[in-house]
Amino acid sequence: MKSSSNCFPANRLFFFLLLVALAGSISCNRTQSGNELVMMLEKRVSTFDPRVSSDSADERMRQLIFNGLTRKNERFDPVPDLAESFEPSADFKSFTFKLRQAVKFHNDQKLSALDVKYTFDTMLAAGFTSAKKVEFTRDVAPAVTSSVKPADSTAASTGTPLLAGVEVVDPLTVIFRCNAPCPGLPNQIVPVGIIPEGTTDQQAKKPIGTGPFKFESFTEDQEVVLAANAQYFGGAPAVERLRVKIIPDNSTRESELRKGSVDLAINADFDPITVEGLQKAEDLKVETIDGTNITHLGVNLLDPILKDQRIRQALSYAIDRETIIRDVLRSQAKTASSILPVSQWAYEAGVTSYAYDAERSKKLLDEAGRSEKDGQRLKLTLKTSTVSIAKKTAEAIQAQLARIGVKLEIQTLERQKLTQDMTDGNFQLYLNTSVGGNQSTDIFAFMYGSKSIPPNGQNRMRYNNQAVDKLLNEAPLANEDRRKQIFSEIQKTLSNELPQIYLWYPATIVVRRNRVSNLKIEPSGDWQVVRNVKLN
Repeated sequence: MKSSSNCFPANRLFFFLLLVALAGSISCNRTQSGNELVMMLEKRVSTFDPRVSSDSADERMRQLIFNGLTRKNERFDPVPDLAESFEPSADFKSFTFKLRQAVKFHNDQKLSALDVKYTFDTMLAAGFTSAKKVEFTRDVAPAVTSSVKPADSTAASTGTPLLAGVEVVDPLTVIFRCNAPCPGLPNQIVPVGIIPEGTTDQQAKKPIGTGPFKFESFTEDQEVVLAANAQYFGGAPAVERLRVKIIPDNSTRESELRKGSVDLAINADFDPITVEGLQKAEDLKVETIDGTNITHLGVNLLDPILKDQRIRQALSYAIDRETIIRDVLRSQAKTASSILPVSQWAYEAGVTSYAYDAERSKKLLDEAGRSEKDGQRLKLTLKTSTVSIAKKTAEAIQAQLARIGVKLEIQTLERQKLTQDMTDGNFQLYLNTSVGGNQSTDIFAFMYGSKSIPPNGQNRMRYNNQAVDKLLNEAPLANEDRRKQIFSEIQKTLSNELPQIYLWYPATIVVRRNRVSNLKIEPSGDWQVVRNVKLN
């Protein structure tokens, strides 16, 4: 009889195999246990530095890791955040911010006024590249009361930047001094996260903030891992760890949710058909509300063809937004005619709108000398991302423009390359969705001011209207009624000149597993709400 010393007895073999199976099960479902929340991003994170970030992925990280002196409330108004309070001077030429006591950065350093000064001094320093500088460095101009004038009018300017400097009064008091009245300052500083003194060099890759989550690790193009900040002044997050997976592919994002390896997706650029499918999934809940982000076509105004306003208007009339929303977006959007969302206080409804009108479009092209020859009037190129819904939208626009004799070539690019081309002005048309920033009237200077051409802002279209510049310079000096009038005039001008062709406001869509609770959805898909999420 052979010895069994080198073999498992039957009962031991059974238990061994059982343990292996259980270990595999635990490994495959590790995100279902413990107190770790797994989310997803549909594109790469390029920087964590809150003085630089402007892309939506970067800004979502800012919302988790950092705080500004102020934040937006549900009405999009600025309210205290790291500041306990703020008070303007009688002439609005200065704002005094009182900081919260005992707030600590993730490196255990106490927040002080010196950190606030350091943050803004380094951001505004010569040679520091940041699109967020534009609101503070644009010139102060004398107040005017005239309406918008033709684009070739001359605008006077003192050549003096709006922000004169940041002054430390005591460890918890800081004063922002302006060269002219700046009533909008609390709103302008919302997207600037405060960093600890002396940490400039590490913020891009190893950020340190005061936010509800602190940085743990970053694997480029794969994932960001954050840990709960137990000392967070607003209360520690309900989850202990947050893992953010970077998943550009729509099918992979869907699969990760269905198999349970991702718990939560907020505005993850799902194909609308995918959203409809996920609504039927057993362990998932899909919530949809009206959104405030805006999808638009950016237009290169230096292009020999597109510099003609009649051609831009013809393109806008030729796009059947309602049909695309119904058939491509599956009714998960609403048409837009302004950069501002309808719920924003300065929204102007009385702008030029572009309901689908192919005949009017053809007439405008005729007037622009673009008569039809062999079924074609002109050729254009549209750049967009590789995201599934972006490609489908571009193809729908391509088919509609073909009806008026415009041949549209579509170039799909990885997000990093698309963003670079948009920034460099290397495009005729681009398709993009602006996230969050359009909730504030600051978007006008940031996106349409002539001094906001990248890297000093996001005027990627190279729009240059001196009358609009004059109004933008006046706005910080004006009272509330005049500011509303200014922004109304700007919106009317933009709707005629079309540096961008507004398309629609995509719905805000959240997909979550049933174990995720206590999630209050914000119209722009803001990630600050993640702090309160609980896992059942």
